[in-house]
Amino acid sequence: MIYLEPCEETLKRYEDNSIDLIITSPPYNIGKMHSNRLQFGSYANNDMKEPDYQKWQIEVLNECYRVLSENGSMFYNHKVRIKDGKAIHPMEWLLKTNFVIKQEITWDMGKSANCDKIRFFPFSERIYWLTKNPKVKLLNKNSLSDVWRLVPTHQRKDQNHIAVMPDGIVQNILDAIPNKPNVVYDPFGGSGTTMKVCKQNGIDCIISEIDKEKENTILEKVGEKEKKKIYRQELYLETKCSIAYNYSLRPTN
Repeated sequence: MIYLEPCEETLKRYEDNSIDLIITSPPYNIGKMHSNRLQFGSYANNDMKEPDYQKWQIEVLNECYRVLSENGSMFYNHKVRIKDGKAIHPMEWLLKTNFVIKQEITWDMGKSANCDKIRFFPFSERIYWLTKNPKVKLLNKNSLSDVWRLVPTHQRKDQNHIAVMPDGIVQNILDAIPNKPNVVYDPFGGSGTTMKVCKQNGIDCIISEIDKEKENTILEKVGEKEKKKIYRQELYLETKCSIAYNYSLRPTN
């Protein structure tokens, strides 16, 4: 299911404890420009005052907590950002949510988009494993460490998205959870990586994406571009949401 709407609206549709796994990477609130590089701005909420951004993230995370099942997990990708010469760590707001922070994973990207020589080049981001229940365990069958070396290979212009999550991150997560989830939710769907990898693993996925221009990018990635024309109106009658459609539960024509 794809909802082209704010994730806050999508989350209202789901009951407490109804989703087993959440995987996401929100907009980082990194503003408009770094020197003469590409402008970031497809999200209206990507240039907020920092206290407002953190408040918003806490609200979204706590709604994710509400819908997450008792033994479910959330994996939240973010990074240490530099604003006004100071480092801002995601722990600043994660510690204010209802979640148990089980582990911090370092995503070693092997390269950096920020090559200003006023500090060491940032080659890494963070992935936080969050749960409701502190007793939840993984089944780390691939014996992964807490450092994941996954180098992004996409071209920005190709996927209409500034920071595409590698398929390998989602696959690492799916390989590590002990039971196949009933459904996976990505509140910031981006270019559709979470949905693509879930589909490859036979797992139903729900995503929210506020940028309607990414619709075709998502559909191309999950291989369902033609189904949009067939099922959009049908699902509108079922859900009263004209910009949602189901990609996984319909027969292929």
